[in-house]
Amino acid sequence: MRPGAQLGGRTVEALLFDYGLTLVSFTRPTEALLRAHEEVIRRLRASGVGPLPSAATLLAEVHDRVEGAVARHEATGSLREIDAVVEERQAYAALGIRLSDELSDVFAALVQQAWWEGVAVSPATVGTLEELRRRGLRLGICSNAPYRAVSLRLQLAHLGLAGLFDSVTFSSEIGWRKPAPQIFAAALGDLGVEASRSAMVGDRRREDIAGARAAGMVTIRTREHRDDSGPGDADAVIDRLSDLVELLFPPQGRGNRGSVVGDHTSR
Repeated sequence: MRPGAQLGGRTVEALLFDYGLTLVSFTRPTEALLRAHEEVIRRLRASGVGPLPSAATLLAEVHDRVEGAVARHEATGSLREIDAVVEERQAYAALGIRLSDELSDVFAALVQQAWWEGVAVSPATVGTLEELRRRGLRLGICSNAPYRAVSLRLQLAHLGLAGLFDSVTFSSEIGWRKPAPQIFAAALGDLGVEASRSAMVGDRRREDIAGARAAGMVTIRTREHRDDSGPGDADAVIDRLSDLVELLFPPQGRGNRGSVVGDHTSR
């Protein structure tokens, strides 16, 4: 690693990133989701299942029902992750549709691919990640995401992000959500770097900042997408992800000393 990656007087060799609203943004792709559920209906009909609801009903009673269960679970603050696959099966069963494991995986993949039309990553984010890697930092993702990990990894590849990370850890694989210590331990283990020499980059104070600090990491919060309430704040706050390079590798004569890029005193 090139010398100079420092924050708050500590050497930083690796960064863990939150995924949603830190690296990427989401907009509900309603038309794409409807098309995906029309394809699900077509395949169910071809397999002899019937009678079947409309695609709009299937979207509301399966996809949106699962999304609602996930949101309610998140609101409880539980550290154990919800099993979205079980929720999905129960939603189909409530409509009288019982799926094999194979069809369940195929339909989930169709729906998750529809979300590709609603997820976006900025060129500035990609450029920042490339520059951080060029400077010798190891990069990983540590994300609360209860959905099938295989679909999430395909989304990363679709966005051109997969090759920029040395490790990827989703809560669906671990069974624990940030700020649980188990998911940070798993992510750091996969990344192969000690917590004391790593920093967490995220947008949420409780999940990303408090959780990573308890794990022994330096913390960096980005307020580009949202500024939520929570216990305390990060060691550094940046306006946008592209500020990371200057924060960790300040120009000569401008030591960061745990600096904040942008004034956050009013937040």
